[in-house]
Order: sequence, then C-alpha cells, then structure tokens
Amino acid sequence: MENHPSQIRSAAKAFDIEREELGGFVDDAAKQLNAIGAFWGEGKEGVTFFKGQGGGSGYEAVTGQIIEAIEMLLDAHEEIPRRLRLMADNVQVTDWANVALVLSALPPAEPGQPIWGQP
Repeated sequence: MENHPSQIRSAAKAFDIEREELGGFVDDAAKQLNAIGAFWGEGKEGVTFFKGQGGGSGYEAVTGQIIEAIEMLLDAHEEIPRRLRLMADNVQVTDWANVALVLSALPPAEPGQPIWGQP
C-alpha cells in the first residue's frame, strides 16, 4: 500500500484531535468523580464509601485506578502521533501490520512503564 507523508501526518493529527477530546472528557469526569466522593461527607457512611470496608477497595482507590489508566491512554495518544510524524518523511510504502508490530515493540516513553498492549 502506498502512503504519502501527508497521509501519515493526517493520521497523527487525528490522534491529536482525539487526545484533546479525551482530555476534556477526562477533566469533566474527574470533576464529577470528585463531587461524588465529596457528596458522601466525613461521617461513618461517607468514610466507609470513600475508603472501603473490611479490606475492600473504596471509591478513592477505584477512581484513582480509573484516572491512572486514562492518563496512560492520553500518554499513548501523545506518543503515537509523535512517532508517526517521525516516520512521515521516511516511509513511502507501508504494511500497517508491520508498523503496528514495530510501534508495539518500541520501549516505553518512561522507564518502568509497560509497552502498549501489555498488561
């Protein structure tokens, strides 16, 4: 399949736009999650809801995990277009299955972070 640098840059721009939209969604969701946590207050029921009971995860831990996972998704949406732009001037013919394989094998942006697609 033939690809022109403008097509690759266009794909990178799509990731940029999606990242902006995801970022706005995450910001709104985080505000709503914080409001729900604050709604329960500091009484016994509120603390149990927020911190968990009997060793179970409470609202605080679960929302922290959700936000962390979404931040990783946003980081990927920043890294993918950067890498696409790096190859835009070098690629004329592309087998996208191989491109995906190469991108998945690249080292993570930060030490200790998993490579995309791995648990």
